[in-house]
Amino acid sequence: MNTLQNEFPPVVLSIAEFDPSGQSGTITDLKTFAAHHCYGVAVFTALAIPQPAATESRLQTPPADWLKESLRAVMREQTVRAVKVGMLCSRSNAEAVCEILDGYPSLQVVVDPDLCGVTEAAGRQEASPAEFLRSLLVRRATVVTPNAVEAAALTGLRVQSAAEMKTAAVKLVEMGAQSVVVAGGMFEKPFDIYFDREINEILAGEPFKVKAPHGAGSTFSSAIAANLALGRHPHDAVVMAKAFVTEALRKGFATGSGSILLNHFYRTHQPSRVEGEEAGTPERTA
Repeated sequence: MNTLQNEFPPVVLSIAEFDPSGQSGTITDLKTFAAHHCYGVAVFTALAIPQPAATESRLQTPPADWLKESLRAVMREQTVRAVKVGMLCSRSNAEAVCEILDGYPSLQVVVDPDLCGVTEAAGRQEASPAEFLRSLLVRRATVVTPNAVEAAALTGLRVQSAAEMKTAAVKLVEMGAQSVVVAGGMFEKPFDIYFDREINEILAGEPFKVKAPHGAGSTFSSAIAANLALGRHPHDAVVMAKAFVTEALRKGFATGSGSILLNHFYRTHQPSRVEGEEAGTPERTA
């Protein structure tokens, strides 16, 4: 007889691409959900084959009907508490996602406006990714997480300073988002701008001597979704997600190629027992 009485963890859904490298997309999202003690489920919006340039991928996208039925099946079987929406490669697929989300108006939604990875697919569309994200998904977002380039594409504004980041964040809220965090990782001393209708805050970052690894944005947005599923306010979810990514980078793994992989499970990671062996940890700048 089964006597297990464990409470089921919050369910978080990733709607994003499948990146076989595990550095972004659904694999990264599921690792992040698990690290936050949430139960992750996923629906693929594309199958990606990473190319030598880190910002490019070959993509195979599913038809909108397949995506819609997959989402319906997940929502029927699970009580989803929060959703992270990543790469969407076509307007029809964005419309399919929005149709399902509109059936759950109280659902917490984090929109990570991935624009750089969809160039190939977007070339076949009647509208740019920024256009269909702006017209369809921003209005459904509990939190939108653009970097400066993405914020500029979504708003049509110049975004190259802290003041311009705030202006873009304000405009995204006016466009329907509940809250916005614009990432300023391109600055020498990185920082983010958080804005909602009650809170406006600069979130100081921690500079490292290594370049932020591919997938840091995916981890950030999925950590926000996990924290929302755990019942936290969007501002608190953003602050805690930022701390999670920072520590996952600080305790990341050095690779033979000189890049860094985020350590999503640093909270449970045990140091090596081999004497003299050192983990590859990114070095903080002063």
